[in-house]
Amino acid sequence: MNFTNQQLTFIEKAMTSISNDPKTRLSPIVKNIIAEDNYVFDAHCHVFDGDCINVKYMAARMVAGAVGGLRAWIWKLVTGKQYTEEKSLLSSAEMIEMVYENPEIITDKDLPSALDRMEKELDQMEFEAQSTKSLYGFNPIEFIKRYRTIIQLLRSGSMENVYKAFEQNYAIHQVINYRNGGNKKLLTIALGMDLNSGWEDSVPKTWEEQNADLSLLSRNHPVLPYLPIDPRRENLYEVFLDAFDQSNPQFFGVKCYPALGYLPSDNRLMPIFKICAEKNIPIMTHCGGEIVSTFENPIYANRLGEQVEINDHKRKHRARRLNEPKEWEFVLNEYRNLRLCLGHYGGGAAWENDPATSHRIPEIFEMMTKYDNLYADFSFNLESLTAIKNFRSKLFKDDTIGRLMKERSLFGTDFWVILPLSDLITDQHNFVAETEGLLNELLKTNVLNYLKLS
Repeated sequence: MNFTNQQLTFIEKAMTSISNDPKTRLSPIVKNIIAEDNYVFDAHCHVFDGDCINVKYMAARMVAGAVGGLRAWIWKLVTGKQYTEEKSLLSSAEMIEMVYENPEIITDKDLPSALDRMEKELDQMEFEAQSTKSLYGFNPIEFIKRYRTIIQLLRSGSMENVYKAFEQNYAIHQVINYRNGGNKKLLTIALGMDLNSGWEDSVPKTWEEQNADLSLLSRNHPVLPYLPIDPRRENLYEVFLDAFDQSNPQFFGVKCYPALGYLPSDNRLMPIFKICAEKNIPIMTHCGGEIVSTFENPIYANRLGEQVEINDHKRKHRARRLNEPKEWEFVLNEYRNLRLCLGHYGGGAAWENDPATSHRIPEIFEMMTKYDNLYADFSFNLESLTAIKNFRSKLFKDDTIGRLMKERSLFGTDFWVILPLSDLITDQHNFVAETEGLLNELLKTNVLNYLKLS
């Protein structure tokens, strides 16, 4: 691999200033919980507050995630406009696409009043639901509770408040303890996202401010923070060196999100991956689901220094190209020791046998046979019981794929992203019920191996 003088200088500094031992990047809180040995992991989680994300996007997701006749009600509350019949035929992704491609539907200045309207209506809806459960055709109490939580999180300017809401109300250890009567604690891999780069600075908090918040959160709570990286960041190398400096490490791992507009093999990222491979810094990448992605078209990406044009009229198709697991082979062939987790395991649609993405699953297994430190997590896919059952059917087989999955599969929620679309508690109960007997591997052993903490 040929590096520029700037990259060579970065590599030289990183080799001397970053520890090879991942344990040195753990906070005292995390070290104590690991020593007590009574815990489970959520290996893929987001705890960003309302200033770290695009609130308009989240409002669109709330509309898209509403069930049945409630979608028309949410649409009117969010936009102030009537819900036409043709909108009922749109998928969640198409609904979000429509909102973004037509900026007059809802503007940023409309959002505070929209959230006010929603909260008042939720209160009235809850009162009516308690007195007349048949009013909506089903009992919407859990739906109301979930959407009220989303509104509160959207208004929160505190990552700590979001983490506390997640840990107390939605985390996997609560499900495990409820089912088994135990008292397990939670360790969370909390992933940053550089939406500022991917969404043209439409996010209130800067990348640097978000990184500082996530690092601070990990000082006070059992969190392993992951630094979000993007090759378009001019100060990326300087921030990385500071984040992992052995004298005062701020982060534990690295998060990549190619769907925001780049390929993992961008030659500006290769020196970072070299250091991650040599210093045992784990990588988590987005690999499945195309709803959160760049709106740029065409996309001019970089693959090992060569320009790649990605041009398609549908945003999700462009994002799909960036998300392909095979794109990571360009990186793994160069750095075979890289500790990499493919987030979402190719995507829930792939596990539902979607013809456009189902090829990813056998490709991931093929890659696992070649790269000993390649893992995958099943986060976000929890919303689909079909995906969970198909995952289980492969997981419990006594064959090569089953054995790979038993050793390399991780559990994660993708909290925040899944919350507007599904009942996360029910989803986790479904996953636990289907994977009983291998939960220790999925929620603990495999995660420790991926993190090189075992």
